[in-house]
Amino acid sequence: MKKRALSLSGLALGVLLSVLLVAAAAAAVEVTPEIRARAAGITAALDRIEAEGRPSSPARGSASAPAPGSRSLTFTEAEFNAYVACRLADANEPFVKLAEFKLLKGDRYEGRIAIDLGKPPASGLLPQKQDLLLSGRFESRDGQIRIELDKLYLGTQPISPDFVDLIIAVASRLQGTEPTSLEDWYDLPPGIVRLETRPGQVVIVY
Repeated sequence: MKKRALSLSGLALGVLLSVLLVAAAAAAVEVTPEIRARAAGITAALDRIEAEGRPSSPARGSASAPAPGSRSLTFTEAEFNAYVACRLADANEPFVKLAEFKLLKGDRYEGRIAIDLGKPPASGLLPQKQDLLLSGRFESRDGQIRIELDKLYLGTQPISPDFVDLIIAVASRLQGTEPTSLEDWYDLPPGIVRLETRPGQVVIVY
């Protein structure tokens, strides 16, 4: 089983991974204070869960410490999308200007990723601005996640996941990194055992 770190491009583009990170950077995504406030609950929860999992943590050393996977926190779709927006802004993603996801039951999702390829030659023959529309489901266990892509459209043009894997391989070679795939497993944030979705909600199990 392959194991890789989960960045936002691994999340939002677990989907397309780091395909969009090949050329020069464009302007960073801007988020308002209201969006950061909406994301604060998830950010604080992830920080606390990671801290509790450290060897020096009092909770970890306690004989009565909860077993991994026995606790969960639920956040709204709006909070999740705000967190994604903040991660995009903080990571200075060069081309992804917006990523919004609709959370469905059974660990399924639908999403829209807005892309701005910037000025030529970065954009090449492709339109400068375009939307990626996608749907699928994810599988997570033992602190890792794998994203399954059912449908992917660039505007109105359908794209095969196999073709995406080919682009990822080319992008990886250009970056001098090991090729990744839509079939790969990625590490969840430290301390997280798995993720679950319900209509309009994401559940963090830790």
